[in-house]
Amino acid sequence: MGEMAVGHNDTRIKTGSIGSCVVVVLYDGEAKVGGMAHAMLPTRKERKTDVVSEARANININVAEAVAKYVDESVDRLVKEIEKIGGKKERLKAKLIGGSSMFRVLSGDKHGIGYQNIEAAKRRLQELGIPIKSEETGGTVGRLAELNLENGLVEVSTKM
Repeated sequence: MGEMAVGHNDTRIKTGSIGSCVVVVLYDGEAKVGGMAHAMLPTRKERKTDVVSEARANININVAEAVAKYVDESVDRLVKEIEKIGGKKERLKAKLIGGSSMFRVLSGDKHGIGYQNIEAAKRRLQELGIPIKSEETGGTVGRLAELNLENGLVEVSTKM
């Protein structure tokens, strides 16, 4: 969670423990490059503190903060990393996995974190002009996902 990976050709990228998080998969089929980001929260909250308070609060923060913690930021970073290894933004296609409500009583909740993560991913991808080709989202179960960069297929396993 909170991480991303990119690769090319016959590489396989996988992640597990996909609950309310959303996994964004981007793939450039012509270059056979792509990646996966496993984001936990829709967006970074705006800070309403002064510079001194913010600096004091950041003293103990780990420098290696998760690169894919926030959905919107992780989509941007994933695009940049894929471009570094030969992918083209205009050829990218997206797939989404996750965004579950992990408690049945919350199933269908339009305000839960899973729903917000899915919406944040869709919004950012639309802003960047990247089409979503498929998704396995929502519900009340956890998932595992594996991306095959040779052909762009994503295998999703449901965990109950």
